[in-house]
Amino acid sequence: MGSEIPGMDFLEQLRSRFSRTRVAVRGVWIGPYWTAVQTEIGTGLAATQLEAGSTHGVHAQHLAEAGALAGRDARELAAGVSDGFPLRRSVGLAALNALLPEPEGSVTERNAGDLAAEKGAGKTVGVVGWFPFIPHLREAAACVEVFEQDPETGFALTAERAARLARCEVLCITASALLNRTLDGLLGAARPGAWKMLVGPSAPLCRETLDLGFDAVCGARVGNAAPVVRVIQEGGCFQQIRKTGAVRLLNFEA
Repeated sequence: MGSEIPGMDFLEQLRSRFSRTRVAVRGVWIGPYWTAVQTEIGTGLAATQLEAGSTHGVHAQHLAEAGALAGRDARELAAGVSDGFPLRRSVGLAALNALLPEPEGSVTERNAGDLAAEKGAGKTVGVVGWFPFIPHLREAAACVEVFEQDPETGFALTAERAARLARCEVLCITASALLNRTLDGLLGAARPGAWKMLVGPSAPLCRETLDLGFDAVCGARVGNAAPVVRVIQEGGCFQQIRKTGAVRLLNFEA
């Protein structure tokens, strides 16, 4: 199935590309679904990840540095992408996304579902994760194989899942696979020549992500942080974040 390490190496290498210039963190918000990090140059998002099981008592999942993140160097927070603690990885990826500049090249502002339906028309499409565009995709594709997250193992591959993935001509993978360390296994099980897209606000919109083997990266750029973080801290989902009009959905193609 392949090791999960290269995906984490990718995030670490991406972090190392930033200049040594200090970028101050203005705020960190961690909701049940999304995490946001605002810096002096931008705001990044990532899915909120927690370990399976209890979050209370001796199993409490909290950041020891909570209450002291604002004012730190965003690169310091971004170092969390390779941490063993899922919540710190979420903060790290959100910080990393906040540091990334606007992507240049073949970039369009559109819903990832429209691109998936276009590329998957008449084909067998695999979707790792759950997205609101799945019903629309079913109308265009010949077959849609949905690989939902297992409560215990996440998106980790089984022999049955690997066999189903290998049949897919088009593959849409949730960017949360970067956080739960299953991305490399998923890519390794993909059919040779399959058209692949990484989808979700967690996805780093940059050339390096395409170089992992993706044909498109579909992510989000935050324009106005205030309404976005308000929804996050009040427990909202991404559909509610979108309704604020404060984020743009961007498709970055190879």
